[in-house]
Amino acid sequence: METREYKVRMFSAHDLTAILGSRAMAYRLFNTEGFPAIRIGKRVLVREDSLDAWLKENEGQYVDIRTAQ
Repeated sequence: METREYKVRMFSAHDLTAILGSRAMAYRLFNTEGFPAIRIGKRVLVREDSLDAWLKENEGQYVDIRTAQ
């Protein structure tokens, strides 16, 4: 049987905390409408390519994460 190797980079809240410098900001971002988060059980993740596309789409715009639920 042939095995396939998938290389999908996923970021967790912990990873985004390291990037953004704020745990609260990472969680609010994950709960922002339109953010490409995926929930698997209790974990919340975002694919690297989805995050990149979302950032490019929202570049130069104001994204209000203060009221994200």
